Amino acid sequence: MSSAVPVTGMSGAGNDFIIIGPDAAGAIDDRAAWARGVCSRGRSVGADGVVFVERAGDDHVRVAFFNPDGSSAFCCNGSRCAARFALLEGLAGERMTLLTDAGEIPATVAAADVRLVLPAPEIHGERAVDAAGTVHRGVFITAGIPHFVVFVDDPDTAPLETWGPALRRHPEFGPAGTNVNLAACGEASVTVRTWERGVEGETLCCGSGAVAVAAAARLRGAPQSVVLQPASGIPLRVELPGAPASPDRAVLQGEARVLFRGEIDPEAWEWPG
Repeated sequence: MSSAVPVTGMSGAGNDFIIIGPDAAGAIDDRAAWARGVCSRGRSVGADGVVFVERAGDDHVRVAFFNPDGSSAFCCNGSRCAARFALLEGLAGERMTLLTDAGEIPATVAAADVRLVLPAPEIHGERAVDAAGTVHRGVFITAGIPHFVVFVDDPDTAPLETWGPALRRHPEFGPAGTNVNLAACGEASVTVRTWERGVEGETLCCGSGAVAVAAAARLRGAPQSVVLQPASGIPLRVELPGAPASPDRAVLQGEARVLFRGEIDPEAWEWPG
């Protein structure tokens, strides 16, 4: 594609995304390559991912998410941004169903607040993993995508930049690897930092990570409704009704904001060399 692409920039509690609406989605032939180009911070616009949003029937919206490395995946915060975008663009009403890589996800939009009803996280049990010179004891959980949740005294001072990449590709988690979450339970909320695969770095927030950390916190005695404080400082709420080890479903709720509207020039993804 050699012409400018109309886009909307959005943030879901600190996760930033480039949203592509239905008018532009069909014009991008290689979505993976396009995402790799524009998501690179410094060399291009920069984002935690690209989200393609298209109408799929009455109050049904198709959502396709691509990581900065071009891989496709399910993204909770990206899906929350997609839902608000769909409402703002008239693609769906306040209550809609998102068609995603994780299946059909009901979404409700109220102003800038977006609520998703997600499948229950799968809790695979505790793991002790030797990586980067430390034995990390945590819980391996799939919340649409895999997460290894490790509780530490202080996530802010823990060396996520060292532990994250070592754990992310550890053989314990198979060829696909895992996302890595460092968390600490406080009196009113759970603090969390996340190393995301696909981004291959720390992000300010991760929706599926919030669900995974809430599930791990419930195993440690947290209530069904858990407030998560990610690195962005913008909270998310996760509800996990049912037994701690086998919740019925997950509900993820938080803000999704529009940052900008504009166009991305071909020079953003057609790099020289």
